Amino acid sequence: MVFDFQLLLRLIVAAAFGSNVVKAQPTSSPYEVRTCVVNFVGESCLTDLLPVANPIRYQTQPVTNPNACEDTVGQRGSLSFVDITLPTNQVLYVEVTTNVVGQENVGVDNFHVRPSRLTEPWGIPTVENNLASFYIADTGQYSVEFASSDLWKDLLRAQNFDALTLFVNPPMDPIPSDAVLIEEDITQFDNVGGGQLARTLGGGKYYFSAAQTYDWGQDVVYHVMDDTEVYFEQNSYVKARIIQTKQKVNNVFIRGYGVLDNAYPPTEYDIPGESDDGSRQAIHILGKNIEISGLTIVNTFKECAEFGYALNINANWAPLAVSPADSLGVFESGELQNGNPPYKARPAHCQDFNMDDTLNTDFTNCPTSQNDGAKVSFVKAISWQMGQDGINAGKYGTVTDSFVRVVDDALKPWDSGAHYERIVVWQLGLGWPINLGWWGWTQDDVGTTVENIYLIHNQNWMTSNDWPTTKSGQCVVGGVYGSSSVKSNYRVHNIFVETACSCAVGLEINKAAFSRHLTPDGCVGSIKNMSITNMFFDEEFFTAGATRTNNFLRGERNPGSLCTGDFEGKISDLTISGDVNGRALSRNDFIVPRKFVGTVPNLVFESVTVDPPPTTTSTSTTSTTSATTTTTTTTELPPTTTTTTTTATTTPITTTTTTTTTSTSTATTTTPSSKVTVRIVIETPYDPTQVSWKVKIGSTNIATGKASTMTSTNSGYETFVDLDAGITYKFVVIDNNSIKDTLWEVWRGSNVLADGDCNCRKIVRYFTL
Repeated sequence: MVFDFQLLLRLIVAAAFGSNVVKAQPTSSPYEVRTCVVNFVGESCLTDLLPVANPIRYQTQPVTNPNACEDTVGQRGSLSFVDITLPTNQVLYVEVTTNVVGQENVGVDNFHVRPSRLTEPWGIPTVENNLASFYIADTGQYSVEFASSDLWKDLLRAQNFDALTLFVNPPMDPIPSDAVLIEEDITQFDNVGGGQLARTLGGGKYYFSAAQTYDWGQDVVYHVMDDTEVYFEQNSYVKARIIQTKQKVNNVFIRGYGVLDNAYPPTEYDIPGESDDGSRQAIHILGKNIEISGLTIVNTFKECAEFGYALNINANWAPLAVSPADSLGVFESGELQNGNPPYKARPAHCQDFNMDDTLNTDFTNCPTSQNDGAKVSFVKAISWQMGQDGINAGKYGTVTDSFVRVVDDALKPWDSGAHYERIVVWQLGLGWPINLGWWGWTQDDVGTTVENIYLIHNQNWMTSNDWPTTKSGQCVVGGVYGSSSVKSNYRVHNIFVETACSCAVGLEINKAAFSRHLTPDGCVGSIKNMSITNMFFDEEFFTAGATRTNNFLRGERNPGSLCTGDFEGKISDLTISGDVNGRALSRNDFIVPRKFVGTVPNLVFESVTVDPPPTTTSTSTTSTTSATTTTTTTTELPPTTTTTTTTATTTPITTTTTTTTTSTSTATTTTPSSKVTVRIVIETPYDPTQVSWKVKIGSTNIATGKASTMTSTNSGYETFVDLDAGITYKFVVIDNNSIKDTLWEVWRGSNVLADGDCNCRKIVRYFTL
C-alpha cells in the first residue's frame, strides 16, 4: 500500500487531541484596551486614557466543526488583536482589562507582556484584579498574558487560551490622493472559469477603503502587474487574495494597516495562475522590487483541510504558471511529494534550473541582490490550520519587525541572500518556527541570515513526540531536508525562546523526504558551514513526558553511487551554541546516530556570547516611489494529498472517451489500446447527496457523479465506468457533509487500484490502467 503521509499525521493528531473539549466562546473580544502617549517610561498620562481608536479584532477557531478536523491540531481558544500607531520617539502607556474567566487575580508574577526581553527594561507592570497597566517604548508586536508560564505546559489550557496581541506600528504616510478606490461591486471581476472570479490591477495606484464591505461570499483574486501600488486604508478588511504567478513583475507595493483575509476556498480548482497549487495563497507574487508593509494576513477558512499560506515571494518549489495549461497539465504539488526524477519540464521563474533540471535562461524581473529583493515589514500572519504557513520572502528577500502565529512552519528561509530579523513568532501545535527547507528546485542557496527572533511560545511540543516519523522532533530550527539545492553559509543567531519548548535543533537530510526535489541522479544537496548560535531557552526542554530525545542531526544515510561531493547529503561544519535555563546546550543534548556520525562531520558546540538584546526602530513607514509586493508561499503543502474544497458536481455520471496523452501525475501516459471497466465504491454514514467524485485527466473531467446517483449496496454505493487503458487518471472525492467520513475504492476486477478513508473535504489519488 502507498504510504499515506497525511493520513498518518491525522491519526497522530487525532490520538493526541480527540478528547479536546470546546468551551463556549463570546462573540466579541473579552479584552478592553486603553492608551495614552507619553514622552518617556514612567511619565504619567498628560491626557485621559482613551479606548484604542481602532477596533479590536476577534477570532476564534474558524473551522465550522473543529472536533471533526484534525488539521486544527486541537487549537481552540481565541485571538484578539488591534493595530496601534506609536508616534515617533514617544512611549505608549497601556491599560488592559481582561474579562476572561480565570484570568483575574493572577498577580504581577503571573502577568507577562511578551517578548519579555524587550518589555522588561520598560518597568514592572501594575496588576490588580483583572486590570494591568504597563509601558511600551517601541514599535513591535506584543502578547499580553494574564497567565503563568506553567500554563504553556498544559495541553488543554494552552490550546484553549484566550490571547491578546497589540500590534504597535510606526506612523504611515497617507494614501496618495490620486489612488483609485477599489469598489466592492462584484461586477469588477471576470469569471476566469467555473465561477472563479479575478481582476487585474494594472500599473497605477489603488486603495481599499474601510467604509466598503469587501466580502463577495466566495474566493476572489486580484492580480498585480508592473508598477502597481495597492493601499489598505486603516481598518479596511478585504476577503480576497493577491496573486501574480503567471509572469514576473517589477515594482509592486502593498501597504497599510488593514486586514487581508483568505476566507474562502477557490470556486474552481486547478486554474493556472488562479487556484493551482502554486497560486492558492493569500499573497503570492513573482518578481523583483516587491514591498509589503503593515498588512495583517489572516486565514479564516471554515472548511477543514484547506491550505493557503500567508505570504510567499518567488517560491522555490513552484513553477511559473502556464495559462492556459500546456501539454503538461496544471501543476500539482503531488508531483514533488514522494516523487523522484525525472520530473516534468515545468518552467522556472527565478530558480537557476527548471523543475526537470534543464537550465533556466530567463531571469527577467528576478532579484539580483537585497537591493531589489522583496521587503516585508510590520506584517502579521495568523492562521488556525496546518498547511497555512507563515512567511517566505524568497531569494534576496528581507523580513523585519513582523509577527507570525500559525499552525505550521512560521519562517521559511529557503533561498540565497535573504535576511530575517526582529520577528515575533508564536508557534502553534505543529511545524518548525524556523524551517530550513523541503523541496526547493536546484539552485545556489547561500548566505541567508536569521537573527533576533523572539519565540514567545513554541507549542509544537504537543506533536513533537510523534512527528515527524523519524527520530528528529519539531524543534526551533530544522526540517527534513529533501532539496537538490546545496545550502551553505547560513547564519541563525540570537533566538530567544520564552516558554515550553521540546528541542533546539532537529535537522536531517533525506532523499526520501516526503516533499522533495532531487537531482537527475537522485541526489539531495548537502548543508555546509551553517551556524546556529546564541539560542536562549528560559526553561528546560519540555516534551510532555516523551521518552525520545528530539534534538537530532543526521545526513543522508544511503547516497547513490553518483551522489558525491556537495550532493552526498552531509551536514558539515555545523556550529551550535545555546543556553538552556542557565546551562550550556551541548553535544549530550543531541542524538547523532553512531552509524551515521560520518554524515555530520566537524560538528562544533560553542559557548553563547553576550549580545545586547536588539530592539525595533520607531521610524515612520514611508512609501517608496514604486515598490512591489511579491508573495509566493514556500511552505510544503499538506503532505500526501491536496486536501482542498471544490464545488460538487451535480450532473449524473457521464463518461468521455479520450485519446489524449496528457498526464497530471509523474507517470508517463501512452496512447490507449482498449477499454477497461472499473468499479467505484463509496461508503459514507452521512448524506450521500453531499459526496461527489470525479475521474480526471489533467483538469478535464472524464467521469463524474454523486454517491446518491450510484447503486446502493450492502457496503455502500457503487457504479461502473469504462475508461481507456494505458492512461494515468486522477480520482477526486469531495465530501460536503458537515461531518466528513468517507471511505472509497477504485477496483479493476479483484484488484484495488486506489483507495482511501478520510475525514476531510477533498482527497486526490492517482491510478493507471
